[in-house]
Amino acid sequence: MTEFQAVVFAAGRGTRLPEVLGDAPKCLLPVGPYPLIWYPLNLLQQHNFSEVIVVVLEQEKLEIQSALENTPLKLRLDYATIPSDGDFGTADSLRYIYDKIKSDFLVVSCDLVSNVSLYPLINKFREHDAALAMLLFPSGFESDVVMPGPKSKHKPERDLIGIHSATQRLAFVSAASDCEETLNIQRHLLKNRGRLDVYSRLVDAHVYVLKKWVIDYLRRKENISTFKGEFLPHLIKKQHSKRPPKTVQDTTSEVGVVTKNEDHVLHYVGHTILDQKITQTSLFNQSLSQAPYHGDVVRCYGIQAPKDAIGVRVNNTLSFLAINRKLASIWNNLCGEKHPLISPGAVVKSTQTKEIIAADNAKLSEKTSLNFSVFGPNCIISPKNIVANSLIMSNAIVEEGCNIDNCIIGHRAQVKSGSVLKNCIIGPNYVVEEGTHSQAVHLSNADQFMEIDIQ
Repeated sequence: MTEFQAVVFAAGRGTRLPEVLGDAPKCLLPVGPYPLIWYPLNLLQQHNFSEVIVVVLEQEKLEIQSALENTPLKLRLDYATIPSDGDFGTADSLRYIYDKIKSDFLVVSCDLVSNVSLYPLINKFREHDAALAMLLFPSGFESDVVMPGPKSKHKPERDLIGIHSATQRLAFVSAASDCEETLNIQRHLLKNRGRLDVYSRLVDAHVYVLKKWVIDYLRRKENISTFKGEFLPHLIKKQHSKRPPKTVQDTTSEVGVVTKNEDHVLHYVGHTILDQKITQTSLFNQSLSQAPYHGDVVRCYGIQAPKDAIGVRVNNTLSFLAINRKLASIWNNLCGEKHPLISPGAVVKSTQTKEIIAADNAKLSEKTSLNFSVFGPNCIISPKNIVANSLIMSNAIVEEGCNIDNCIIGHRAQVKSGSVLKNCIIGPNYVVEEGTHSQAVHLSNADQFMEIDIQ
């Protein structure tokens, strides 16, 4: 697809995955036989993209590049690195790679796992010459999954999303936590625009189609750091902006600050006489008896994925566990039969297996019973082990004679021989001592730190 560029954000630090992440890049978390980032890249490949810009932290580039070279991707990946010691939000990252964006573009998060067709989203963007079109999923993918470890209540983050049902125009997007008891809706959002539906159980998939001019405008707004939390609501509000008079020159405000037309969003939107005629004669303008789009030049749309589509953002430990638990049952719908659940590079000597997934270079020894579990890259399962309903992450080691049931064994963790673990989370790099018997606990090296007060 040459009409659009594609950008995948993979520089997140995974702050909501502390139980499992450790020092590994978030985008390399094992989801079945592949790293997490493989799934959005594979989705783009299925939509005929041949090249993708991948935004990564500078210090993680080589590790991510090496991991993806071992996957069946045919994309050309252009790695754009951002400084590892900087505090970059997603909007900051877009500004940082500004010179690479030459056309309209898609932005996709590295934590998306989905089989949804992007063509309805792209077509809506094309039909209405939109500034932005965003993809929305129904929430609840992980609602039937119970986390191992100590009992705790998972409180999902919710957004309030207002959509005009007749046109799919976005009216607002805001975090539910920002609204105390009531939601105040401005009158102009209802006037002459038809019914407004407000959703609290839709998930922003973090898939956006954007006009090139949007990044030109964002580049000017250096005070905006995050895309979802700051820039997206800002852009949606700008839909009702009116073009300033052409005679207005650069002026000085009352406080003595020079203001320029370049600060106005409509300075960046193409609106020539030809553009206006195309909009007026378009079959899609939805306003044949009045001014097209009520005179709005900036237009943002929210497109809901079909209810039977698979869609989850793996941005916390519960969703990470949920996708791995359900992956075997949805695999053919998600990726098709050409991608095996057991990687060709995995070494599986066990003869007692049922519905297991093994990533590249996972070593599963003989004389083991392995059921309904996922084994990450380079993990080692020694003989005489029973592993059921568990997730063994990359480079983890399980020594002989262990019984592991409904557990997450973290990145580079080690379970020594004779251990019995049930409903446990073992943190990254943690060593479970020989003969340990534990149930419903979270074992982590973080527990071993001591706070020292230096006077």
